[in-house]
Amino acid sequence: MAKVLVVTSGKGGVGKTTTTAALGAALAQGGQNVVVVDFDVGLRNLDLVMGAERRVVFDLINVVQGVAKLPQALIRDKRLENLWLLPASQTRDKDALTDEGVGRVIAELSPRFDWILCDSPAGIERGATLAMRYADEAVIVTNPEVSSVRDSDRIIGAHHRRYPRNPRYPVARHHSREPGRAQGLQCRLAGDAE
Repeated sequence: MAKVLVVTSGKGGVGKTTTTAALGAALAQGGQNVVVVDFDVGLRNLDLVMGAERRVVFDLINVVQGVAKLPQALIRDKRLENLWLLPASQTRDKDALTDEGVGRVIAELSPRFDWILCDSPAGIERGATLAMRYADEAVIVTNPEVSSVRDSDRIIGAHHRRYPRNPRYPVARHHSREPGRAQGLQCRLAGDAE
């Protein structure tokens, strides 16, 4: 049974997709079977970061809606044989994702993989909440700036209120010009979550 981890944040552009791809590659290099799932419907980028943009035929929405079977939509990484991608749709609306459909996809992926990493869109709208819905853990990605930290704190609160079964929230930070200040923000936010 796979462990489901969501990589999320309140802000866009903080490094969620890069973090998802890097975590997926690191786990795969460690011998784990990993699938990374892009939940950013309409604005997918995980396929670009992983070098698979020209290999997308079917996507998450196609699987949710029954247009394609899961094996048709999964893309194996060319460098790591135990790393897979399930891309988001570039042309559909986020409303095409349903709780039932996402649950079905996660349930179908779970016996095949050790890890399911969900790359969440920014914020607390439908795509983000569905990405968080089935997560065992959440990694919060933030920048060392007040608005990014505040929005990350809101994500932690929203996740914990909806899905209180796991109160652990590792915090990743990116783009620090002042490492000491950023470390302080990271520790304070992580401490508040515990």
